[in-house]
Amino acid sequence: MSTAFKNIDTGSAPLSKILFVSYGGGHVAMLAPVAKAMLDAGQPVVFLALTTAAVHLARLNIPFIGYRQLPGADDEDVQAYGHQLAQSLPAGGPVAMEETVAYLGLNYRELVRAHGQEQAASLYASKGRQAFLPVNLFESWLAELRPAAVIATNSPRSEQAALLAAARLGIPSVCAVDIFGLQEVQWIGQPGYGQRVCVLNEQVRRMFLSHGRREDEVVVTGNPAFQRLQTDQARCAGLALRAERAWGDDERVILWASQIEPEKHPFAERWGDPTLPRRTEAELRHFVASHPGFRLVIRYHPSERVEFSTGQDRVDFSPSSEDLAALLHAVDMVVVTASTVGLEAYLAGRPVISVDASVFTPDAPYSSMGISVGVQAPEDLEAALLEIAPEVREHAGAEEVHEEMADIGPTQKMVRIIESILV
Repeated sequence: MSTAFKNIDTGSAPLSKILFVSYGGGHVAMLAPVAKAMLDAGQPVVFLALTTAAVHLARLNIPFIGYRQLPGADDEDVQAYGHQLAQSLPAGGPVAMEETVAYLGLNYRELVRAHGQEQAASLYASKGRQAFLPVNLFESWLAELRPAAVIATNSPRSEQAALLAAARLGIPSVCAVDIFGLQEVQWIGQPGYGQRVCVLNEQVRRMFLSHGRREDEVVVTGNPAFQRLQTDQARCAGLALRAERAWGDDERVILWASQIEPEKHPFAERWGDPTLPRRTEAELRHFVASHPGFRLVIRYHPSERVEFSTGQDRVDFSPSSEDLAALLHAVDMVVVTASTVGLEAYLAGRPVISVDASVFTPDAPYSSMGISVGVQAPEDLEAALLEIAPEVREHAGAEEVHEEMADIGPTQKMVRIIESILV
């Protein structure tokens, strides 16, 4: 058991404790800086780490608990359900088996209690973990824990259940949306789902308002996970990288952040063109060859198997191991199809052009969200690049900060939102 568990009493927490609930990946990356800031300020925090979130929090020395610390985790039926369901999972993953058993067992028992054995088995067979929504489990635990507030992201299942349970009990809550929330707006757009909804930018805020949320409920805070992009360290690293590569101040450096384009979307009935990344690269190479004032940097996605073609003047290669934050502050503009590099470039203050012809464009609608200038095909890039180029700032060390990153950063904005709802 992690030493992070030792000092947390989940059954007798004082009223002042703030409860964070998060899955791993980008979700815990969004909430971890907020929890750490509150801990550093002396605010008691309980962090329920779901699946791989524990690894992230342990690395940051943020105390956490897991499903195995929740009431009922050691019950005989929970353990039986959990062990049975865990048999089908591969061994040796980042999540401890005891945590996996408790997570599966507690969720499945609630499924059984709500639908009966036969229907629960059918639901799990057809939906897997997507069938889980343990609102009763969280309502019971929260009534015992008595947190001052509940903070979770836009994830379904346990995070969703925690916020729904908080609403039932009248506990103040915040839902933090990590990127766009295009699918999650179906439930986050409902009245009362979180007293406050923290979002990336004004375009996302307007989307939630159009789904019925009140003006005072949705707040632009930005995402704390991206705050590293606006640090002085990242800016200085970018200037150093530009100097190291001898990219002139009179050059306009374009970053092409490539990614795989499959023939079919992995989850939706949409078809892609696998030649799109290479066609886009070819257009950008041709553009640079025809315009001496520009330079191209090509960065392939780690899963792409592409050999960089050398020999062309003013075309450089950036390995995926190179620090992205520094690179974004070294270049002048960024071209993507639907890579998350487009979002990060926008938050770093770089103009972004998106080729809105990807199978993933509906999942990352950068142009409609105000993050990029969208073009319909690689052949349209030349006009867009020439239009944007005069607006690109000189590398003088001073950079414009987006409104949602100004004044104070996303972390402190979220802290203030949490403090504002405490009663």
